[in-house]
Amino acid sequence: MTISFQCKQCGKQYKVSDDKGGKKIKCRQCEAVMKIPVPDGDDFLDDLDEGETEYTPHVRRRKKSPSKPAKPKRKNKAASGPKPGVLIALGVLVLLLGGGGYFLFTWSTPGGKMLKGITDKADEIINSQGTGQSSQQVHQSDVDRMKKIGLAFHNYHDSFTRFPYADAHLVDGKPNLSWRVHLLPFLGEQELYHKFKLDEPWDSPHNKALLDQMPDVYLTQGVQQPGYTSIMTFTGKDTPFNGGKGPQMRNFTDGVSNVILVVKAGPDKAVPWTQPVDLPFNPGNPISALGQATDGKFLCLMGDAAIKTIPTSISPQTLSLAIQHKDGQVLPVF
Repeated sequence: MTISFQCKQCGKQYKVSDDKGGKKIKCRQCEAVMKIPVPDGDDFLDDLDEGETEYTPHVRRRKKSPSKPAKPKRKNKAASGPKPGVLIALGVLVLLLGGGGYFLFTWSTPGGKMLKGITDKADEIINSQGTGQSSQQVHQSDVDRMKKIGLAFHNYHDSFTRFPYADAHLVDGKPNLSWRVHLLPFLGEQELYHKFKLDEPWDSPHNKALLDQMPDVYLTQGVQQPGYTSIMTFTGKDTPFNGGKGPQMRNFTDGVSNVILVVKAGPDKAVPWTQPVDLPFNPGNPISALGQATDGKFLCLMGDAAIKTIPTSISPQTLSLAIQHKDGQVLPVF
């Protein structure tokens, strides 16, 4: 037996079995909640009784699948010892390495002599002149010192509108102090500068006692005697440092970037740093004044404070043009 009824709100027709009588359902069309009439003919269209709970749709619940039985834990097998073959292979390897180490590190063997030669060469390269620096580090240190000297020269010029003089001024018939001394206040060495007696020669008892206080900026590679340096300039005819006063940049008509201001000569040309002695300019063979090059070249400071290297293969004409400050000729690249 079936029960026929319709939705009160939208008129949707329904047919259900009589065992559903009295139950609440939701209309599939308008979702209104309604009560299925019972077979005895109760009016199913009556409003819901006051206090009735709101319809809760039936929620299907998934049945839990039976849990799978847990896998039995594997029993830890006792660690087995290394196989005899592995032990034999390890023993052979140790013997080989031990023999190779003896071959390499025993000086009396050919391998040991080879390794010793390599280490000796490395020590020779790294430890330059006992300073613990490589040749590249030594070169960079020289470049840094030259830059400081160049800055000091320009600060001196800003203060006095000229560079310090380099030729020997006489005091009581004896040479005065070097330009290296007069540059001290611009190298951060004011205290040392004030220790000198400027009205006395460089080798007076008082001034000579300050020889061993040479600043590090004047240190040069290969010069072993304390208080000696090969940081010098060219002096003589047609050079900037020729005359009773220091040169002015306005007189560098060839351009300050084309004129050598200071050069690091060979260690065999080193002089006491306070003595006003520099390199005499010889136009026919100017490089002879520089002495022996330690690494095939000489470091120089140009008038604009740029750092360059002078190769020993430079032509006399090119070097002469770089030394002269107003020859009016174009300086080739070197």
